Amino acid sequence: MLKNSITPEMHYDGWARVYDGDVAGWDYHAPDRLFEKLQSLTSGGAGVSRILDVGIGTGLLSQKFRNTGRNKHIAGIDISREMLKRCAEKGIVNDLKRLDVAVDPFPFSDDEFDVTAAAGLMESIGNMAHALREMARVTKPGGLIAFTYVPTIRLQEQTSLKLRPGRTEEGRFVMGALTLHRHNRALTKTYAAGVGIEPVAEEQFTGYRTYVLMSVKYNLFVGRKQ
Repeated sequence: MLKNSITPEMHYDGWARVYDGDVAGWDYHAPDRLFEKLQSLTSGGAGVSRILDVGIGTGLLSQKFRNTGRNKHIAGIDISREMLKRCAEKGIVNDLKRLDVAVDPFPFSDDEFDVTAAAGLMESIGNMAHALREMARVTKPGGLIAFTYVPTIRLQEQTSLKLRPGRTEEGRFVMGALTLHRHNRALTKTYAAGVGIEPVAEEQFTGYRTYVLMSVKYNLFVGRKQ
């Protein structure tokens, strides 16, 4: 459920202009940790030429991939027009498309990408099953699917536990009036297995800290398409 009728699109459209500065101030680590893990699993990106950034936002993760070489084809999808606009201004992505990754089919062919990744996306999705199914579909057999998510605190919990970060010093909501979601680790692995993703690596890290010293833990999952 969303509070105050704020949709993800509305929220991220309103945040796009100051997003990069805000998350830098919170020591936001999801793009860095996901990128570093993928680099370690691919011997520094060897053989990775086509990448899909799911929930690309302003391109924080894609910028890291682009820094490894101009010969990579990077595509990105996101629900927010304003986020996509900011990303396009950076000139780091070959192909940008707007869609709701929680419900829309991804506009790509089967087995198209070497790596499909999503940093900081899943907490905006109440049920990640559709997104994982599409991420697996567009990834080449043997390719890697990687994403971060905010885990539930107790094993018996399922999905859609509300997560409520604080505010920035300037008074903006860290996550506005948008309800975010934690995800159960066992259920996440079940979703992945159901679409042919075999776990390769998992770890937990501190995703970010707000100015009120609230830390948000993330899980990182990397799997290989069978």
